[in-house]
Amino acid sequence: MASNGAQLAPLFLSCSTKEFTMPLPAPTGRSLAVILSLCAALWLSGCATPPPVAGPGSRANDPRIAAARARILAAAEHLIGTPYVLGGESPDGVDCSGLVQYAYLQAGIPLPRTALEQFQAGQPQRRVLPGDLLFFRTGQNGVISHVGIYAGKGHMIHASSSSRQVRKVSLAQRYWQEHMAGGATFLDSPGVAGNPSLVADRDR
Repeated sequence: MASNGAQLAPLFLSCSTKEFTMPLPAPTGRSLAVILSLCAALWLSGCATPPPVAGPGSRANDPRIAAARARILAAAEHLIGTPYVLGGESPDGVDCSGLVQYAYLQAGIPLPRTALEQFQAGQPQRRVLPGDLLFFRTGQNGVISHVGIYAGKGHMIHASSSSRQVRKVSLAQRYWQEHMAGGATFLDSPGVAGNPSLVADRDR
């Protein structure tokens, strides 16, 4: 469960099916009325104002970041079926954070080793894109204890200790919605977008 014990509203997938938005606590009472009023105001203003367009430097459009995302996902997909090994970080066997670390290294991006360290180091994102990370609290102590790679279309690639292998799973499953802590990216920072050598050397 999330640490605050709040009930989570259903997850939302954008129309493009590429993005995934974190579930939020379900509003009740006065908060629901306020939200509905704000939504109505935004809807009316939207009739007269064109929707914002992502700029050329956005994380969704930068070709170097797109290339890094593709490498990360290709590496993760390649490891589907790989045995779960606690402490593992190679194609011979991985745990959840080892899978993430290995996949990101294939894009030239070094990450911390544990799920908690990765959570603390990443940039929090409510709306994640393919290649970004999803974090979960699966233990009794409420600490970040699991991580997976968002694969797009409402799915995640992760190393499952219960299934003893790397799998692609649907985030529509109630278990993942109830234990989700948040999302983060390492693909929207000067260390990636501002340093072509980090993700583009292999294209030269």
